[in-house]
Order: sequence, then structure tokens, then C-alpha cells
Amino acid sequence: MKNEILIIVVILFVITSTVYSQSNMNLNGTNSINVSFGFKMNSTTSASTTLSEVNTETNILIDLNYQYWFDNQWSVDASVGTFGASANVNYSNISTVTIIPLLFGFSYYPEKLAIGDVGRIHFGLNTGIYIGSGTQTKTSLDNLFSIGSDVVNETVFGVEPNLGIDFFISSWLKIGPKISYHFISNFKELGNKGYSGGVFAINLGILL
Repeated sequence: MKNEILIIVVILFVITSTVYSQSNMNLNGTNSINVSFGFKMNSTTSASTTLSEVNTETNILIDLNYQYWFDNQWSVDASVGTFGASANVNYSNISTVTIIPLLFGFSYYPEKLAIGDVGRIHFGLNTGIYIGSGTQTKTSLDNLFSIGSDVVNETVFGVEPNLGIDFFISSWLKIGPKISYHFISNFKELGNKGYSGGVFAINLGILL
């Protein structure tokens, strides 16, 4: 938790200490293919083992995003990713859950918050669906050799506000940190296991 607070404080410090200037950078008509790598801030990647079960949880986020600036300060975004994968194995049950967000939204790059001609602070809001996929396999207590398997797929609505900084280090490459929060509706079949949460990620983009 301390590391998460430190990350947020550093980014907010950069934003509030920036000398506001009018950037000469013109993003209008630019396309970008972005890849984000991050982790959920409300949990950690972990694994545990007991005499009766094995539990693993992976909270790494991988996201592929397409971005188009229809104005120097505004872009439209579409993304697909995966996060929140988990697994539980014990003598009578094996279950796995993976969350795939499909999101669409807009980002705002205010010129007055430009960091010279190199960096642009941005605010975004994405909405869409979160597809949850789970597999449960159970063995019968009466017959240990009788195995049944069920596949559960659920789709719920979600919202993702975000804040970040893009540093345009060349005419074709940008990189920067981004903080977002995934507000995800509760799954009925897969249960509510804290899938909502904040994400800190590093975003790498190829400009076209």
C-alpha cells in the first residue's frame, strides 16, 4: 500500500509542479497502437499451498489499445485486455477465472497542461463490457473417478476513468505512466471477488 501511495504522490507532484505552457505539438490526425503493462494496486500476485488446496492469483494487466486524435486535444480510444486471472485447486474442485475488458472511450490532452513539446498530461474515460470466464471441475464424493466440468461465461458493464502522462520521445514513439480504476459490476455466477480496483501501468505507443 505504501508503494501505491508513493506512486500516486509522485505523479500528482509532477502534474501540480508543471509549468503550464502552450505546446507546439499537433496531434490532430495521429494514430497510435499502444500496449500497457501494469498491476492492480488493491492486490498482489501471489501463490499459496496448504495440505488440501493450492491457490494462485495473478493481478498483472496487459492491454492492447488503439488511439486516434480527431483533434489536437482529444482522442478516441478502443482497447482489449486481460487481468484478474485466478485459480483454486483442491481435492474436489478446480476453478479458474479470467477477466477480459472490451472498452471504448475518449481521452483529453489539454494544451495548457503540456510539458513543453515533449509531454502531454491526459484524462480519459472508457466504458464497455467485462467478460468473465470461469471453469469449474468437480469430482463426486461417491465416485472419485467421476469428473464433471462446467464452463461459466458472464458479461457485465464497467467504467474506467484514468489519468496519465505521455512523453513523446520521438516522432514515432511515446511512453508514460497511467493510473486507472476499473469499476466493474458484480458477477452473479463467478461471484464478487474484488475484481474492481485501481491499476498502475506503463503505456508504450507506436505513432502512425
